[in-house]
Amino acid sequence: MPRAFIEQLTTPGQIVEQVFLVAVKDLRTTKKGGLFISAKLRDRTGELPGIMWDATQALFAAIPQGGYALVKGRVGEFGGALQVVIEAMRPARESEVDLNDFLPVGPGDPEKQFARLKEVMESVQRPALRAFLAAVWADEALVAALKRAPAAEKLHHAYLGGLLEHILGVAETAVLISKQYPQLDRDFLLVGVLWHDIGKTRELAYQQALGYTDAGKLVGHIVQGVLMMEEKIRDVRESGTEFPEELANVLRHLVLAHHGEYEFGSPKLPMTAEAFALHHIDNLDAKLHAFFRDVAADADPVRRWTGFNKMFGGALYKGMDEPAEEEDGPRRLLKGGL
Repeated sequence: MPRAFIEQLTTPGQIVEQVFLVAVKDLRTTKKGGLFISAKLRDRTGELPGIMWDATQALFAAIPQGGYALVKGRVGEFGGALQVVIEAMRPARESEVDLNDFLPVGPGDPEKQFARLKEVMESVQRPALRAFLAAVWADEALVAALKRAPAAEKLHHAYLGGLLEHILGVAETAVLISKQYPQLDRDFLLVGVLWHDIGKTRELAYQQALGYTDAGKLVGHIVQGVLMMEEKIRDVRESGTEFPEELANVLRHLVLAHHGEYEFGSPKLPMTAEAFALHHIDNLDAKLHAFFRDVAADADPVRRWTGFNKMFGGALYKGMDEPAEEEDGPRRLLKGGL
């Protein structure tokens, strides 16, 4: 049967028989002592919870978390939310998995975005930082990862090419901010922009499905980014270019402080103007991307507000209706209406 993506599974009773990514699985016990599996099923369009009653330990062990399973069942509803009621499932065969069904791809052209990013970085003047950038561009594996990696598993730019799109968006805004506030050191800010999330190329998994690597879970992209920076600084110094330790500390601080607050996982609070600017530009780009995405994905095209949005702590205002002209004068045209 033709694949129905998760965004198309909208009606209780719909038959389901297809491969899903099993993002999370748990084996739980009912009040009567029976076993059931609770799972999160995912494809490139979204995620739905799945539940399988009368499960066994052997079946649970056979289903790969972070891998693919062929699921048979139907769409159900519990507590006002949709879920997949699983009647049978097994590990998917390699021939049954089409990665295009599971890896969302960004709207931009990574080659054009990368060319533009290099163009922006050409304005960096300090010899040590220009040598640092040259070492980055010469690292073919890193460049390839930068063009492919997502910026997150779910929160923002969560698709192939998302990291590059995000970094370029932050860089373009940093150029504007530097014009408005000439006291900012543009060299520091731009190199900090380039490097602030580079650790996500190692934190996130994006070859077969979006998720986290062991290094991502154990170390995280902030510390990973600093470790990767040390590699490049060493390369610059070994090439014969002086790279002062104070300059290295300023760059390390930009990465370590870009989350802005301890409660958001930042090892340091911003202590330079460039770190402060980077934190807010980074946050702005991520939040606006998520805002526009969630407004566009709202299920009701007529209402002016979305439902409750966990990221923003409330409903999002979608904007006023566009006026439409008629022979008897203007009227309000509801979005999606006739």
